[in-house]
Amino acid sequence: MKRLLVLLFVVLSTIVYCSDPYFTEENVNLFIEQLESEGFIVQQGTFYSFDMPDLFSNYITPSCYGNNADTPYCVYYMPPAPYQTVKNTFPFTFRLREDEAVVFLGWTPPEVKYFSYETLLMFRYLPYVEGPVRIFGGVGDTVNITNVKAGDSILEKTAGTVYNAPMIIITTPDRNVDRIIRETAREVGFTEDIMNTDVVPSVLLNLGIEEDCDELIIGARFAFFNNPDDKAYALDPSALEDGKFWMEPPYSSNRRGWVLRVTPSDPIELDPYPVPNLTPRDTGDYSELNLKSTMDSLEEAIIYHYSDLNADVLRTYRWVDISYHAIQNNTDVLGDSRDAIYLKSDPFALEEDPDDFAIVFGPIHSLTGKAIYSSFVVYSNDLVKDLLPYESRILYGFLSINSERSAETKLGLPGSAERFLPDDPSAKYFYVWKVSKNNPDNEDYCLLLPEPTLKRITYDELMIGFRAYVNPTTGVGPSYEEILMDKVIHFSPKK
Repeated sequence: MKRLLVLLFVVLSTIVYCSDPYFTEENVNLFIEQLESEGFIVQQGTFYSFDMPDLFSNYITPSCYGNNADTPYCVYYMPPAPYQTVKNTFPFTFRLREDEAVVFLGWTPPEVKYFSYETLLMFRYLPYVEGPVRIFGGVGDTVNITNVKAGDSILEKTAGTVYNAPMIIITTPDRNVDRIIRETAREVGFTEDIMNTDVVPSVLLNLGIEEDCDELIIGARFAFFNNPDDKAYALDPSALEDGKFWMEPPYSSNRRGWVLRVTPSDPIELDPYPVPNLTPRDTGDYSELNLKSTMDSLEEAIIYHYSDLNADVLRTYRWVDISYHAIQNNTDVLGDSRDAIYLKSDPFALEEDPDDFAIVFGPIHSLTGKAIYSSFVVYSNDLVKDLLPYESRILYGFLSINSERSAETKLGLPGSAERFLPDDPSAKYFYVWKVSKNNPDNEDYCLLLPEPTLKRITYDELMIGFRAYVNPTTGVGPSYEEILMDKVIHFSPKK
């Protein structure tokens, strides 16, 4: 049944994109044939949705990896390299030779607030540790909405934008391989102005296809489709059937494009890329910190408003380390992207009592100019009981409030703080939301916890995660030093 649904998706998308002058089955096949004539082995992968809660609840993965509840994800499913004898951990993780490339020929998404494509180090193998060690850290900057090289949009409604636009992403550790692929692409009619190189810095990685070599993952994020119906672009039927992956090589293209694994059949001269110069986060603009007095007044007003209850002000801190530090220290950073900041609160638990709740508050970074969007997400911080004594946390993000909903809707961050500071003009830059198991008075700005519906997932211990994506000045995530931190206060009945 899932195979039939996927086929239907492909047929419908072909109808939508058949008018694209850049990518057709004919010219992509010509590109493949040309690469093969130059001595390369070309295998197809596929670009498919990455449903972390689905994978976790089917006992495939040990965690939801701190998923963003606002963001559908997609990943490349990759065939193994030619002559590779070692199995990869998942079909969406892969080992890469120093002379290989992964090439995506496809279209950017429909109109969204944010999109990106990123290569990450997923697993590392260490001689003193049994099994793979999860790193899940980015190997460089992303190809994102602010820096992507793409052609003209193929749909009239998005003409003049980077949406629904043809692009090529070449993921490779080697300059020479990159050069050959670009030359071949030009020979079959693809233009240089749609080609993006995603550098894999081999000096930081253990590349190769042997058992002790690193496993990579290439993923994409899509946040806030302008037309809610367009969210289907990032969604597919489950990759699982009866708890197992039903997709296997040979893979095929779909409505997003083609994924090609390109491997030389004979040795070629290598010219490894160095570690890329990453885009600095810092701007030197600390103006958001000038709102600290309003933040303090807001905290005081919240505590005063609920003065008949016990108030526990939780600590907020940076959630994950820098990816390049994680790669050096072999630590887990849960899919870190340089396009965002990641903060989290101390954990807490809520009872059924209506007087037991959390208040989440802080700056709206998109209104202060520090991000194109910001949000908070409610997470399960529970241990995965079936893996004990191995310690893994569920980290399932299941509820979110973001800066994209207008103040009039009373469903987003904007407009939710003025009730606490009605005479402070700076209150418009802040939000205040309640997280509770009950809302007997039908309050606005109250996020109700649902009952868990997925296997393995519980909501006993919670935490709040905070994100802010892409400073419009830099095109990467805000600087941690230039932003005010969001906060959480846990209120409970006085004993």
